[in-house]
Amino acid sequence: MQDYQVLVIGGGPGGYEAAIRLAQYGISCAVIEKERLGGICLNWGCIPTKTLVKSAELVREIHESELFGLPEIKLTLDYAKIWQRKNQVVEQLVGGIEYLFRKRKIPVISGTAVRIVKTEDGYQVHCSDDSSYHAKYIIVGTGSQAKSLPGIPIDEERILSSTGILAMESLPESLAVVGGGVIGCEFASIFAAFGVKVSIVEFLPRLVALEDEEISKRLALALKKSGIKIYLNTAVQNIQEIDGQMQLKLANGSELIAEKVLMSVGRVPAFDIECEGFEIKTQKSAIVIDEKMRSSAAGIWAIGDVTGKMQLAHTASKQGLLAVEDIAALLNERPCPKHTLYYPNIPRCTFTNPEIGSVGLTEVEAKAKYGEIVVGKFPFSANGKAMSMSATQGFVKSIARKDNGQLVGMHIMGPNAAELIAQGAIMISKEMTAESIEEIVFAHPTLSEAIMESVEDLRDLSIHKI
Repeated sequence: MQDYQVLVIGGGPGGYEAAIRLAQYGISCAVIEKERLGGICLNWGCIPTKTLVKSAELVREIHESELFGLPEIKLTLDYAKIWQRKNQVVEQLVGGIEYLFRKRKIPVISGTAVRIVKTEDGYQVHCSDDSSYHAKYIIVGTGSQAKSLPGIPIDEERILSSTGILAMESLPESLAVVGGGVIGCEFASIFAAFGVKVSIVEFLPRLVALEDEEISKRLALALKKSGIKIYLNTAVQNIQEIDGQMQLKLANGSELIAEKVLMSVGRVPAFDIECEGFEIKTQKSAIVIDEKMRSSAAGIWAIGDVTGKMQLAHTASKQGLLAVEDIAALLNERPCPKHTLYYPNIPRCTFTNPEIGSVGLTEVEAKAKYGEIVVGKFPFSANGKAMSMSATQGFVKSIARKDNGQLVGMHIMGPNAAELIAQGAIMISKEMTAESIEEIVFAHPTLSEAIMESVEDLRDLSIHKI
């Protein structure tokens, strides 16, 4: 039986980065992965979706060519080529990670972990092919899986998960998106740009319900403007196939017909490994962890979606690196560095049109936590760079405590919001105040100036706000 200091179960962003960091520290490790390195994010999630987002952006810009002083361009969309490019990008990135593993001589065990057995000096992991491996410590990063509505199974032919829709090689004429969260809104935005008739059915009263309420409302308006039909406060009771089309019966008594259905009602932690000789505490199927990513079982850490925290690739990656720091400290018998992962301060990005980037507290959360707050805003319609890009939808919203001016939230809707929000993440994590941020010089002309002006507006000092 092969023996390692650490076994990583799951080769997603958290798992593969943890393994590379372990190798950098000279700690022997191996990764057990049932498919390919990169996990859902790289193979069937973040990366392939963003290649489609870029294609959708170009389609929109081509349709708007006259806004840039160019002649009208007649576009014939070839989705097969778009789909092929998506696969090529994924293959290149996955191949790059596999190369890093070969370079650092990190073994990748192809299989599914089905049982973990407690031993005197660690754990023994048994895989579905009857192979087994031993390690002193284990990092569990088994991710999550798409869920559906009761009585409505995902068949990946007519009713698709986010994985199934990325495997679709041709465009449907119409698409019904069940669930108006991040995944649902992203795909709705993408396929609407490709000319698909798109509808979103959301059970809650607003889209992307975890975002700031003002952002949610503005997104709904933008998606409607792009031709997407939106049904809020509406439940889907049943879906059935009739004459090659999918009929959705809605709780309001109406019916919706679409060629394909995307089921995007959330994801649930995926952990179904048998534990022998010990227990791992779970809550709502998620592994319970402490601030060091330790589970209730000594010597086992958990990272990523399986922990039920923020289901984001960069959350998993950071958790993995922090778990490694703890493991390295234990192996070297030294104190572990202070772990500080405050989840609200992890940036959140939604790649719709327009983009959304947010970090810290929403306005409602900030009021609940601090009482009196101040809010600063600045629209991209007053930003020179945004105007030159003909991308003036949206705004920057900054939220600060009234008592000391500390920035506690930033929400951006507009061009390059997912890139810009990193600035807010730095400001908030460093507990900067509106006054201290004003000491920073922002380049002109840039989109970042909208951040500067929104922060200045916290003290009614924005120069260009109308």
